[in-house]
Amino acid sequence: MTEKNLPIKFFEKRKRDEQDTEGGGSGKPPKWLDEKTVKEKSVDIRNVLRDISRSLEEKVKRNNYIPSVVKLKVNSDAIAKTYRKEIASLFNVGKLNTIGVSGEDEVLIKIDNQDDLQRMVERVSNADSKYPNRSTIYGICAITNIEEFKPQVNVKPYKDIVLKVKLFNYGDNSLNRVLIKEFENCCKKLQLDFKSVLYSGELNIYRINGITSDAFDELENFDGIQLITEMPTYDVTLDELTGESNIPVKHPRAGVNYPVVGVLDTGIASISHLQPWMHNEKITYYPDDDIDKSHGTFVAGVLLYGDELEGKEYTGFEGCKLLEAIVMPNTKKQQITEDELIQQIWDAISSNNDVKIWNLSLGTSREADLYEFSDFAKALDEIQEQNNVLICKSAGNCANFKLNAPVSRIAKSADTVRGIVVGSLAHDKNNTDIADKNTPSPFSRIGRGPSHLIKPDVVHFGGNAGLDASNNVVINPVKSFSPNGKIAGNIGTSFSTPRITAIISGLDAMLNESFSPILLKALVVHSAKYPKEMKISIAEKIKQAGFGLPSNIKDILFNEPNEITLILLDTLEKGHFIDILDFPFPQSMIDDEGYFYGEMTVTLVASPILEVSQGAEYCQSNIDVMVGSYDEKVPRDISNPLIKNPIGAEGRQNILAMTNYSARAKKDTEMAFATERMLVKYGDKFQPVKKWSVNFDEFTEGNKEKFLKAPKNWYLKVEGLYRHFIEEKCELEDRTPTQDFCLIITIKDTKKKGNIYNEVTQLLDNFNFIHSNVKIKEEVRIRLNG
Repeated sequence: MTEKNLPIKFFEKRKRDEQDTEGGGSGKPPKWLDEKTVKEKSVDIRNVLRDISRSLEEKVKRNNYIPSVVKLKVNSDAIAKTYRKEIASLFNVGKLNTIGVSGEDEVLIKIDNQDDLQRMVERVSNADSKYPNRSTIYGICAITNIEEFKPQVNVKPYKDIVLKVKLFNYGDNSLNRVLIKEFENCCKKLQLDFKSVLYSGELNIYRINGITSDAFDELENFDGIQLITEMPTYDVTLDELTGESNIPVKHPRAGVNYPVVGVLDTGIASISHLQPWMHNEKITYYPDDDIDKSHGTFVAGVLLYGDELEGKEYTGFEGCKLLEAIVMPNTKKQQITEDELIQQIWDAISSNNDVKIWNLSLGTSREADLYEFSDFAKALDEIQEQNNVLICKSAGNCANFKLNAPVSRIAKSADTVRGIVVGSLAHDKNNTDIADKNTPSPFSRIGRGPSHLIKPDVVHFGGNAGLDASNNVVINPVKSFSPNGKIAGNIGTSFSTPRITAIISGLDAMLNESFSPILLKALVVHSAKYPKEMKISIAEKIKQAGFGLPSNIKDILFNEPNEITLILLDTLEKGHFIDILDFPFPQSMIDDEGYFYGEMTVTLVASPILEVSQGAEYCQSNIDVMVGSYDEKVPRDISNPLIKNPIGAEGRQNILAMTNYSARAKKDTEMAFATERMLVKYGDKFQPVKKWSVNFDEFTEGNKEKFLKAPKNWYLKVEGLYRHFIEEKCELEDRTPTQDFCLIITIKDTKKKGNIYNEVTQLLDNFNFIHSNVKIKEEVRIRLNG
């Protein structure tokens, strides 16, 4: 087998590749539009607004200036960006009054004074005119119901309950201050034990300790509350199997600058195997008597000794310094609530700016919502963005296999967009195990996340489990250490996660590049494949295992001569897109019959704009990628005001599109390429992580003739999309929305006819691209060469 020793490459777009976004749209009315109902709906909307008007009048008499909020139910066929804009045009009267999205199809509108309300009524009344404008008709028809908002209350009070109260964020600092002051005055009047707690700068959340039924009834009726629920608590259990240690102790090598990984857990015992690797600092929020280091020690053991303990080179990780961050107490002695855990994670990470990679193998048994992203996930996303770090997060465990029930979806907090979320595969199979080797563990929670988000991102080995003849759980564990230094065995996504943390830390340690969470995440996802034992459809693979099982560290950063990996790390600004019409696809990859052949893998990881108030539309930006062939460049008529770019491409075809490939290929689970194939139609789903892996041999005969018959030119197009809310918000704030992204493309000559690596490198030069090998630290290069 040829050794992989050719470094993957960065390349940059050229000035000519940046294009201006052009107008479009058919102007054809949507099927759901029913103009006969416009006047009737207009009257219904105005009636609700008049009720709000009376409510505002009463509030002002009491010196209460908290806005009222109405909830619009939107036609499920009208949630596209175009029609959301028409709805907003009815209510955004010189300011952003669309303050939130609830679920998938409910829009929240704030009304903070009579003047605004009157202007809304006037806009809706346009439906009564002889020639109502198009925007009014579309906006009104898209609304199926309107009513005054009532707080979501998911709990009944009891003694010693801890409440979580979420207030609205009106998107206006002045109004938010009014709301917060009024709420705190109300809490004082009711003699409540309350405090503001930090999740995210955009979330107004309070903790209330204990409340009477009478006080709860009054609280429910307070204007400005969005949600009242019980404050979640967190727990961690570890039922270890232990044995004697026979793994040699590793010691850091002199002169090697090891990376530091933060372990957000229950603590790490200072045992002989781990003590040499402990960072000289330690973070704790608990006295020693309230700490049980079992779980954190097991996590740290897998992180450092995972390969040695299993006798497999899963990661190729050489080691790291361990920053012990004790954010979870011994829950048998002390309870911990969600707000406390989040506060401690915030503090630990923000106090250690030099530590960029963190392992979080803690979570909850609560299943993520289908539409709403959890507050915990929103907090983790803001922590990562504010501190430029990457959190490796466990997907969560599920015990439904004990009941022969379907496995649950990912846990709340594992719906983090910016983090990398890890599920578990079975490393082995014994007589009682449920899962086959190299298939998802029976306890590993599955996707998708809220709003169809692909989670988990990847998987690694975390053990297997089953039932004996008496229905008792029997575990087939992965190995690590107990706090007394013995070899221990256990199962869980908690212990697959540190293997991914090891890969990411190892990559970062090898690279002599600026730290980039999206680059590291993209490298891991790009390398991932599905074990051959996973003989299920692509949709099921994604649901159960995300993008698959990543390669070890060295395989990720180097190529063989018959392949090349190119990385584009850039920023997209609204109003522009990237259109490379000289994409360097090797011309030697043409078979004897004159058709292009080979495999291509494309991975996109974006850093989307996130808005915590927007429900299922939390991700406010999206990126589409197209790669493919075309016939020739053609001049375009820029005298047409809709045409801004002078050069186009005739006969374009996106080779990533599912429609190019045969039905047999889409269903195949037996061929060798089935472990890599990623044919997915992402459509209008805002996915920050996307991947395609295609083999040109699987084209239909007709499409092969049209799109792969040489001669052909090749293109790469990267285009951004932004939801109406963020477009309007940015316009009001005089700024342009942007999103960073990392795009990785691997081209592979499956016939191994030539040196593709050299050929594509030469094409990059010929087409005047700036490019460079990924930089490897000198000390690493010496060790690799040695």
